[in-house]
Amino acid sequence: MVRIGIVGMGRIVMEWAHLYQYQQLTDICEITAICDIDEKKLNEAGDKMGIPQEYRFTDYRDLIACDKVDAVDIATWNCNHCEIAEAAVAAGKPYSVEKPVGMNYTETKHLYEVTQEKGIPSFICLSWRYRNYPRYMRYLVLGGKMGKIFHVNVRCIKDSGLWAGRCREWRFERKKAGSGVLCDLGSHMIDVVRFLGQEFREVFASTGIFIKERPSEETGELVPVDTDDWCNITAHLESEASCTIQLSRTAATFPSLVEIEILGETGRMLYVNANGKDSLTFTDAKTKETEDLVPPEEFSAIQSRSFVNLVNGIEDEYTAKLAQGVECQAVIDAALLSSTENRPILISAIKDGTEAVKQ
Repeated sequence: MVRIGIVGMGRIVMEWAHLYQYQQLTDICEITAICDIDEKKLNEAGDKMGIPQEYRFTDYRDLIACDKVDAVDIATWNCNHCEIAEAAVAAGKPYSVEKPVGMNYTETKHLYEVTQEKGIPSFICLSWRYRNYPRYMRYLVLGGKMGKIFHVNVRCIKDSGLWAGRCREWRFERKKAGSGVLCDLGSHMIDVVRFLGQEFREVFASTGIFIKERPSEETGELVPVDTDDWCNITAHLESEASCTIQLSRTAATFPSLVEIEILGETGRMLYVNANGKDSLTFTDAKTKETEDLVPPEEFSAIQSRSFVNLVNGIEDEYTAKLAQGVECQAVIDAALLSSTENRPILISAIKDGTEAVKQ
């Protein structure tokens, strides 16, 4: 039984993913400690989860040091990810970290190096590779169903930035988040492209902010927003295929829409996730006939189970280890720099330090 300590009691844990998933895995893990700098939020979460008062911490160092914690789940502001993960490494404890891994490629790569040096299992929450439809797409694409791939087009748009009265939480503050939809939604979509067997060579990106002020969480007064509401990426892939990624949190009438289109020599594959409902189709290039594709049960998965399995020394081709997050971070940095300087950026230049995001 792996005993999990969670740092960060925000919505990604309490409402959207982590808690719900761990509750399905009571045969292999249990949540034994939690941490948040907000004591009210900490105690509300602790009461809901049945965590004893002595295992509710406001300092992540105390949670990591707790003898009731075997592995650490990090779901804080992006700016804290690497710091907390390095503390876990120093304590010899495996960790899972929300995406993106860090604020830039330099600190992310450093975390990877110290983690590798100590041989600590490390996991990154690139969630779309744990959905059955993308996993089935990977299986089909890598199996040759598309032949040579010419185009990969990805669209991830939401209306979450248009919610009435939404405050300037940390996601809208660059010093805490790093960027807006580029790192938040883009981390997942960049990983999806890589998950389908493609690697990025060069990117050109543009970004913008539509909602330039939001109410402060503390005072309610309007304060500036400095993270992107939208981002468009045009990329050249190592395979010579072209790639586009459209990201937005200001797409009215779209609570959540993800589209992944692959155009290859044998036809077109299109995956659509609209408000939680999935579909996958393949249109044959010769016959022009379209068939619906449904993933077999073997492609179902739970992200948190993969983390617990990794802690126990079990992994497979789908496992999102820290190295995957490092690769995504290089693309994020390249896109951020490109949007700032209005020019294409090679991924290799980010990796070798020739190019770097100015903090």
